[in-house]
Amino acid sequence: MADKMLENNERARREAREVYDLARKITAELHAEHHRTAVRFTLEPGEPGIFESKAGGTPYLPHDMPWPLDSKGQGLTLLAQVDCAGLGGLPDFPQSGLLQFFSGLDDLFGAEFDHMTEQKDFRVLYHETVDRSVTAEEVEAKRPPLPEDSEDYSPVFQPCRILLKAPVEQGITERDPRFNPLFAEKWNPQRPDAPVKGAWDVHKLVPDRLRDYDATEQPGWDGPCHQLGGYPFFTQSDPRPGVCEDLDVLLFQLDSDMLPREQGGRDLVLWGDCGVGNFFISQEALKRRDFSRVAYNWDCS
Repeated sequence: MADKMLENNERARREAREVYDLARKITAELHAEHHRTAVRFTLEPGEPGIFESKAGGTPYLPHDMPWPLDSKGQGLTLLAQVDCAGLGGLPDFPQSGLLQFFSGLDDLFGAEFDHMTEQKDFRVLYHETVDRSVTAEEVEAKRPPLPEDSEDYSPVFQPCRILLKAPVEQGITERDPRFNPLFAEKWNPQRPDAPVKGAWDVHKLVPDRLRDYDATEQPGWDGPCHQLGGYPFFTQSDPRPGVCEDLDVLLFQLDSDMLPREQGGRDLVLWGDCGVGNFFISQEALKRRDFSRVAYNWDCS
């Protein structure tokens, strides 16, 4: 009896290795065949100057520009600002000026999930040139006061520097709607005895105790997933199919993040229950520097 059990366990482990060896091989092929350039970044607590990349804090605004307002006439808050000089090597993105993302102070952070491109309670601004004579004090003087009965909701808990990294190539992820059909297209001819509709079905071929859920992930792309360009991350699913599929470029993504435990473990960014926020634009609009139609979405687990 014991020998039979050992034999069955060894067979199950061998079959699991075969399943995941093929899954990793196919995933690597898809990453090689379908990839995009991305600029990732990290967050460092602290309020940098108004001309620097940051999450939260005081934005740059030209002398003649008023503070951005929501649909109720209340002031928006700076979600993030990117110095585009740090985006060299990222195709179609501006290489100079400042790109800004403002969010609402309501409990949805200004998102309208049924109308993701209506910039009523969020705003995306691009300043092609920057006037260095503007001061932080001048900009702060424009900030509208909060109504007395209003809550100050923001996913950014404290101002942080955005530290941009060098561009890297990111392979297509499981969260891209095209990944599963492409995976099945490669898998099924090689395993006609165990056809799948997508990568997740592979795990059904393996006993629970032997499942390796990282087999179809790209090493080195775990969270926090802060980035511009590349493939987006979602805690739920991509909201664009059937709604705004033409917005095919990940313009900006800010994930939930916190300091390491040894540094206090404080939240830096928190979208609901550890979610992620992202902005999407079409490639042609990005080339034209037209940020009037951008989809804003965030989700959480």
